[in-house]
Amino acid sequence: MRWLASVFLGLAILTSVRGGEALKIINVGAVNTKGDELDPFVAAGNAALLYATNASGSFDIYVSYRTSSAWKKGTPLPGYDDKIDDERSPFVSNASVYFANNFVPDEKLKNLKNFDIKVSTQGRAPLELLGVSTREDELHPWLVGGREFYFSRKTADGWIQHVAAGPSPGPIGNAKTVGFAAGFHNASLTADGKTMYLEGPIDEKRTRIFVSTRGKDGWSKPRLIVNLSEAGDEHSDGGPAVSPDGRYIYFTSNREGGQGGWDIYAVAVSALKAE
Repeated sequence: MRWLASVFLGLAILTSVRGGEALKIINVGAVNTKGDELDPFVAAGNAALLYATNASGSFDIYVSYRTSSAWKKGTPLPGYDDKIDDERSPFVSNASVYFANNFVPDEKLKNLKNFDIKVSTQGRAPLELLGVSTREDELHPWLVGGREFYFSRKTADGWIQHVAAGPSPGPIGNAKTVGFAAGFHNASLTADGKTMYLEGPIDEKRTRIFVSTRGKDGWSKPRLIVNLSEAGDEHSDGGPAVSPDGRYIYFTSNREGGQGGWDIYAVAVSALKAE
């Protein structure tokens, strides 16, 4: 609770009674702008927040560091702020940074731009994940235990959640679908690999945050987190990212009260209720 109190200081807090109890939704105001902030990821023992923002035009990866009182204003992550293309979906594992970008080497090929997932290890030049990247868009890498690599792929039916093997003991590959309906993707998993938070549609225009649990027969049908948004709310929520300790969910939303566009918010996992 001391950590929670320190984060609250200096942040905008939206409090409402949803599902019978007070739920505190924190606008991480120091990082949000009039542009769009997407793809949050918490690293370094809850001390660093990585995310994508288009505040400067193209999407770049920024990082914010947490002080004893609040998250600081984000700054570009060196090497991941190329104005020629878009960088999104950061995920850090040990000395490796996984991310997605839509770089093409020749402007004549700009119509072929699509997001591919790449990895940079110990500051080396990024390498494309050949066992994951295709002509379709791939975003939202999330690695669990070194042996499961989750990501989203855009298909003719919509965004589909996938999982591949690796990188331990070998390269990432053998990708397959998790089994969810189209639109349920952008997954974040707890460290034990037993709980998955993801975004999914509630109608043709709006998305919300869902949760799935792993059993002996695989992943359960995603259940809507009902007290994060009211059923009639016109906004969308998405991009959940569970903190390393499993206590907080960071997510994006275009709800009222933000800085503009999509903003990053946080909420305690213990306060969430699923249908």
